[in-house]
Amino acid sequence: MIKVMGRVEIGVLLVVAVLFGTGVYFSFADHAFYREKYVVEDGFIEWLTVVGLLASMVVCGSRFVKLKGKRSLPFMMVTGLLTFFFLFGAGEEISWGQRLFDVESSEFFKANNAQSETNLHNMVVGGKKINKMIFGTGFALILLSYLFVVTPLYRKNEKARRFFENFGVPIPQNYHIAAYFILLVVVEGMMESPKRGELTEFVGSFIVFLNLLFPYNKEIYDAKVEGSLA
Repeated sequence: MIKVMGRVEIGVLLVVAVLFGTGVYFSFADHAFYREKYVVEDGFIEWLTVVGLLASMVVCGSRFVKLKGKRSLPFMMVTGLLTFFFLFGAGEEISWGQRLFDVESSEFFKANNAQSETNLHNMVVGGKKINKMIFGTGFALILLSYLFVVTPLYRKNEKARRFFENFGVPIPQNYHIAAYFILLVVVEGMMESPKRGELTEFVGSFIVFLNLLFPYNKEIYDAKVEGSLA
């Protein structure tokens, strides 16, 4: 099934692509500017990342409300967990407003957080950052499984399709898959900046948003379409 992209999809992709390309360029041409201005803490790229995460939260949250009582328990659980996940991600991204409201970290976070901030993703355990272990390697493995295991199974196997639909899993369109792949190859394969993760988070947040709002299987989120209540 080939779906034609709408204006919102094209618009979001163009804006993100321009900002992504600009970031990649400056990471090589003027790394000081890239590090200290472009992806600086509380800079516009970080706040756009928060916008992307909150937009995804709104998509999932609105579906949870709209489909309550019309979909299966697994479907509602996954949708609810995704809503919480994106809220959590947005909160973590801005350290739960700590810098915004000038709140000092407790001694525990000062001693165990790589940036001495009140958040979990920068915590250090056994000399290693949780961000790299879980949100880096772990996320990459989940993403690869999602793109190259879950998606092909959904499209080619009827039993798999029913299974994933019962859990409310949004399946990516081809352009989503291409965008994820380009992001991983360019950032992780080409960029050398230790701050490249900020660009991954920004671009990734909007690809995920588009993946959620315009999935391959968008009809499963239509309240008018009868769904599984198993």
